[in-house]
Amino acid sequence: MHTTLRVLHFIGLAMGFSVSFAHIIMAGLIAAAPDREKKVPGRFPFAMMRMGDIGLVLLWTTGPAMLFTKYNGFAGMPWQFHAKLTAVVLLTLSVGFMHSQKRKAQAGDAGAMGRMARVGPIASLSALTALIFAVLAFNP
Repeated sequence: MHTTLRVLHFIGLAMGFSVSFAHIIMAGLIAAAPDREKKVPGRFPFAMMRMGDIGLVLLWTTGPAMLFTKYNGFAGMPWQFHAKLTAVVLLTLSVGFMHSQKRKAQAGDAGAMGRMARVGPIASLSALTALIFAVLAFNP
């Protein structure tokens, strides 16, 4: 069972990171597109958010399941694990903020996309930080 949870956890991780990398590429393509052509590729980041959401749900589901079934909870975890978890919480808060801005953008708030663009790097950095500390926590 633990192997299945770990595989699902890694799938969630891959889904989340694919969104970060896709947004970096699409932001450049959208910025370079003529104004009349921006609308179609501009829908891509919102569509990709769904994949990131699924990945984040997989991480939040499988992570605690592995934590309690294999490691008996938080008590024996090294400090690196707690740093990882802090980064995951920051990632989750960043994603939540971006969802709130998505709704505002769809309702016509012209500044919402700019706010999303400023928070995106925080989400990406949080994900990368979580990955680094996960490797440190689980690779003695």
